[in-house]
Amino acid sequence: MHILTDFSQTKYQNAFTMAEVLITLGIIGIIAAMTLPGVFTDFRKRTTAEKLHQAYNFLQQTFVMAQNEYGDMRNWECNIIERACTPEEFAQLYIIPYLKDTEIKTYRALVNAGYKGYPKDLSGQTTMTGWRYYIRVKQGYLYMISYYDVLDGSRRVFNVAIDVNGPQAPNILGKDIFNMTYGYNISSKNHYKLQMYNYSNKSRYELLEESCNKNSAGNYCGAVIEMDGWQIKPDYPW
Repeated sequence: MHILTDFSQTKYQNAFTMAEVLITLGIIGIIAAMTLPGVFTDFRKRTTAEKLHQAYNFLQQTFVMAQNEYGDMRNWECNIIERACTPEEFAQLYIIPYLKDTEIKTYRALVNAGYKGYPKDLSGQTTMTGWRYYIRVKQGYLYMISYYDVLDGSRRVFNVAIDVNGPQAPNILGKDIFNMTYGYNISSKNHYKLQMYNYSNKSRYELLEESCNKNSAGNYCGAVIEMDGWQIKPDYPW
């Protein structure tokens, strides 16, 4: 008995199956190209918010310990205008001694910490040129410190910014750098605390409108993330 096989049909069926596979792979590739950027963006947002929360809590611990030793912040020596503490003196008194379980490196210039230049703000302008002291910890965070004197000349207020990934890109205020403050609006009893930068306890809408949008400096963006439960929501200017 001779069994006749139609090889042309078999080849056709195999070729058709391969074509289907290629079409399927092409569709998968298109879907991946459309969705992967969003997946990566969501991952970066989530990672940034988590790192900010961790760096914030880490610094909060130093603040609590400093108050245990030096008392209420309203009585801290460096807040007295006549004392004229520098950012370095402030850090050496109230931050560095209380950074536990970590390795610390300090710098007086960003270039020494591995930065290629000053950060940008959300509008693309160079910013943070007046910050004078920097603390880097092994977790990868970099704390930047500056100060300003209140208008009536009675107090000195210290600001701290957190760069959640150190000198790595993008180095943009509102993207990986976020502002905090020690005792903002220090004439008010309610503001003697360490907090994300939020002048006069503005609402979320006010924070976004005034300084957390792509045409602004991005000063309030850390406060928006905190207000949103340490997450970056869809309307955040990412």
